[in-house]
Amino acid sequence: MTNNNNKIEVFKKSISSTLKAISKKKDLLVNFGSEKEISSETVTLPIPSIKLEDIEKREIRGIADSIALKFKYHNKNLHTKLKPKSKVANKIFDSIEDARYESIGINEYSGIKNNLEINMESKYKNIQINKNDVAIEDATKLIIQEKLTNKKLSKDLYKVADIWRKDVESAINESIEELQLNMLKQKDFSNISLKLAEQLQSIQAEVDTEEDNQDDNDEDSNNEDEEENQDQNDDEKNLNEEDSEAEENLSIEQEETEIDIIEDENSESENSKDANPFYSPPKEEKDNFIYNAYTKKFDETISAQDLCDQDELTRLRSNLDKQIDNMDNIISQLANRLQRKLMAQQNRWWEFNLEEGVLDASRLTRIIINPLQSLSYKEEIESEFKDTIVTLLIDNSGSMRGRPITVAALSADILTRTLERCGVKVEILGFTTRSWKGGKARDEWIKNGRPSNPGRLNEIRHIIYKSASNPWRRSKTNLGLMLREGILKENIDGEAIAWATDRLSRRIEKRKILMVISDGAPVDDSTLSTNSGSYLDKHLRQIIKKTEANSNIELLAIGIGHDVTRYYKQALTIVEVDQLGSAITNQLAILFDKNKKKVKLKN
Repeated sequence: MTNNNNKIEVFKKSISSTLKAISKKKDLLVNFGSEKEISSETVTLPIPSIKLEDIEKREIRGIADSIALKFKYHNKNLHTKLKPKSKVANKIFDSIEDARYESIGINEYSGIKNNLEINMESKYKNIQINKNDVAIEDATKLIIQEKLTNKKLSKDLYKVADIWRKDVESAINESIEELQLNMLKQKDFSNISLKLAEQLQSIQAEVDTEEDNQDDNDEDSNNEDEEENQDQNDDEKNLNEEDSEAEENLSIEQEETEIDIIEDENSESENSKDANPFYSPPKEEKDNFIYNAYTKKFDETISAQDLCDQDELTRLRSNLDKQIDNMDNIISQLANRLQRKLMAQQNRWWEFNLEEGVLDASRLTRIIINPLQSLSYKEEIESEFKDTIVTLLIDNSGSMRGRPITVAALSADILTRTLERCGVKVEILGFTTRSWKGGKARDEWIKNGRPSNPGRLNEIRHIIYKSASNPWRRSKTNLGLMLREGILKENIDGEAIAWATDRLSRRIEKRKILMVISDGAPVDDSTLSTNSGSYLDKHLRQIIKKTEANSNIELLAIGIGHDVTRYYKQALTIVEVDQLGSAITNQLAILFDKNKKKVKLKN
């Protein structure tokens, strides 16, 4: 182990020195962590694993080389001024600039090309090479880099670039000589790039339209073939009628939801003054919305330790501990405040002026004053919170990458320890998908002829970081898995809440609390591209309504930069990630408070 550690340290020093030398920034601080950070003074690179294989070295070197070249040849302020407004054009514009400064480095330094290529190859590892999975900006970068350096791409990257090659080359052929001449002049180069980005954006839009039309044609041809069977004919007619009715009802429901939001902003709930003013209660289901999954055979519910080897978990946990050291004062103060509230409720609570029970000695003076006064008794009351379980359901989607997921893991870790000290059971769960854009589920759908309205078209992954039956000390290593970027993909919130509530319903505790932590609405590209745009949103509302109707489970949510108050009755939204610790502790403190006052987050 010592030899491995020495090798890792030598590798880190080598990477740091090379980055500083190429960028010509001697005072640059180079760190290694799970959060990617690039500033004028600090750079954070991925932490090398204990095994540190050659391919991993190359990937980290590729990241470091790209950053170093960016420091040396890229003017950030100039680039920002010239950026197009469109998101698609903006991405393409960025990729062309990346190709420029990396091409300069490839021409100037031997060995950089291989490092950069291996880093890019890792992005498309185990991914189908087609236009749905290859971004046009990535292909554009590779093709322009190939033209600027006059060096062939690797076999794997050539396949990636080849998906968009005809489209990209048709747009850049006339401008490639100008790009080559102005490669060292960023302003002139960027002016040309701006025009190319707009052209390629229109090509992207045309291709998307063609694919949509092709999908429609494929479906039509399949329907024509199936008309040979009369029974199947009748079934298809019925399905089409149901789909059209569902679409009509969906548009009506969207309009009704918008009206509800406006009305709720101007009125309070009839039952409570503390009702969420932004909450839009779901309408009675007029269209009998039914949610389904195209296939569930690729779904998985898995423990964190089964997703990663023990050495990797230990390394990730070590990194989490370092992060805890940085934020320990903030979150610990909040956790201690919560603990004091809970421990205060563990003290004896007495009900006085009873006719039987324990004699109330403090009231004996009354008998001396008035001998006819009856004796007063008291009785100890058990604390309600002792028989409680809290489930933290954490969004593990790609948008949580970086600081949000780190703070979520920190908060979950510290609060688990706090609640367990007070005798409260805690369960920590995560939800994501196994693949981007459908994976095996989508492949099976394609093989079966792309039937319309397939329902959920991805394989879900539900992760158990800590079960309620396991104490924190046995599960603490698992929490480090949240810092592993490879697990963060897409989020299907409705099924995750249904899964968490099902687990809670089987618990014996009297009081059950489910807290959802998320930074956005449910998103799965594969599902939303083949069903209505509100399919996952509608299912989430349906599940929330069902859960909130169950008085046995208290559901609340915290949105990170995303308004969740329109979904949940008990919810709040935070703008800054650093507010998460205070939001969680405050929400729990209020829930455990006998008065149950409404939480108000201070800005």
